[in-house]
Amino acid sequence: RAPVVQLPPPRILVWTSKVSMSGTQHEPLAQEVASADEEEGIGRSPPAATLAPRRRVLLSALGSALLLSAGVTLGGRHLHIHGRSGASNTAALVQLETVTSPAPTVHRDDIDHHQISHGHGTSKAVEKVVDDSTKKAGAKEKGADKAVANAAADKKEEDCRMAATDDACYKNVVWAMTQGIKKHPEWYKGLTAKSLFEDFQRHLSSDENTTCPRPCTVHDCETAAAGSHCWENAQWAMTTGVKEHPEWYKGLSNKSAMEDFQTHLYKSNKTICPKRACNPQPFKAISFFCWAVVRPEGYELGLVKAQLEKKAGIFACDDYALVSDKALDIDGVKVLRISSTSVGGYTDAGTSPNAPVFVEAWNQIKVDGRYKAHDWVIKCDPDTVLIADRLKLKLVPGSQPSNPYPPPFKAAPGAGQWVTNCDKMAGWGAGWGHGWPMMYGSVEIISREAIDNYFANEDLCKNSFAWQGMGEDAFMGLCLRKLKAGELFMKQGDGVCGGGMCTDASYQAYHPRKDITSWMQCWSQATR
Repeated sequence: RAPVVQLPPPRILVWTSKVSMSGTQHEPLAQEVASADEEEGIGRSPPAATLAPRRRVLLSALGSALLLSAGVTLGGRHLHIHGRSGASNTAALVQLETVTSPAPTVHRDDIDHHQISHGHGTSKAVEKVVDDSTKKAGAKEKGADKAVANAAADKKEEDCRMAATDDACYKNVVWAMTQGIKKHPEWYKGLTAKSLFEDFQRHLSSDENTTCPRPCTVHDCETAAAGSHCWENAQWAMTTGVKEHPEWYKGLSNKSAMEDFQTHLYKSNKTICPKRACNPQPFKAISFFCWAVVRPEGYELGLVKAQLEKKAGIFACDDYALVSDKALDIDGVKVLRISSTSVGGYTDAGTSPNAPVFVEAWNQIKVDGRYKAHDWVIKCDPDTVLIADRLKLKLVPGSQPSNPYPPPFKAAPGAGQWVTNCDKMAGWGAGWGHGWPMMYGSVEIISREAIDNYFANEDLCKNSFAWQGMGEDAFMGLCLRKLKAGELFMKQGDGVCGGGMCTDASYQAYHPRKDITSWMQCWSQATR
């Protein structure tokens, strides 16, 4: 049997002396140079050591020939060279280097015998055989490595999940979405304030200093855009369908995510929702649609123009509109028209009986329809200094303040929320009741679900109250209470209800500031 070339544990063997193959040891090469048989034939082949894994031998000739037809073995901790008597080799270098594949076993028969018998090209032939064997072994190991990597990826995919609302990752993601992206946008490359929760979670999961798991990937999905046909049907299913026909939505409830309803519709009717929804998002950045009624005569038009120039007040919201009875010379802002902004007389409480004006204005907001793409609808007076970003933080689900004046009823499913802001009744020792606490009209904060509830039941409310002689804020508040919308309380810096300094960051709105100088000064102090 032909001897084999075997590889030792990793080490470097270097020799520079000439070696006589007659058996005389001129100089130690590594540990020992074995003598060759003086007779004809191949000398004895010492037992080969077990190969160390992941090694390769590279033999490069520095002389004319390294190996003769006798062959070579590298075994144990010794270098053995066997050959015919009288033959000699010049100096050579043996280098062992770490690679990603197991060491090959090379038989002497694999070497070109023609080259060996003529005494030249031997080292190159050996090197070629070793390299070829190494490449084959390397290819096999690359395949194995790829399989291992795929298995690891599959395992990682199994471990993926969306952050739960009660864990630290959820809080970190919400902070990044609501504050981090605004304060340090450079920390979140490729993300914006409109990016999804899972995009922020995936970004944080790559940071080993966080505890965020990687979110799972849903392939071939597309969450319906707000206002689209699919989205509108999913919204109806969430708020009305599941309540009136629960048998249509097995496994779903009014607490299920919109994405779950979309996927349900996708499975049952692909013409309504042509694609399944992507991951349900545990949290979505709060989005505002803000608007104001502006009278073209007087201070209001100049005031809102100054606000627009600074992107302040309602113009710091995600989308906005102005409502007026005349065309307003304001570039880039959609103006919705109503019949009149004029109001005469007073209510019994000494306020303006402006409910008819604002009922018409709300109807224009409904027809415009852009509010549907947002979470909250904010109606402001032109002389109200609104700090939109601060208000958003207050409305984050799970972070909303507790209501010191809870209503004596449970909010109706899907009825939405609204925010009261004036508790004057506390001054005379009263609590909830008789219209208190109230939502003063300087800033009206109403969720999209609540205003949809109002639109659907406007006639019911009109028939329940003498609305035409009421202030618009009082009418809206009574209507939302009749519809059992959820209530929050957030006192504002409204001079009509106790007031508040612009430097007091506990407020999200300040009123009244009727001239440009005082309005901008308050805004600057509040945002400093």
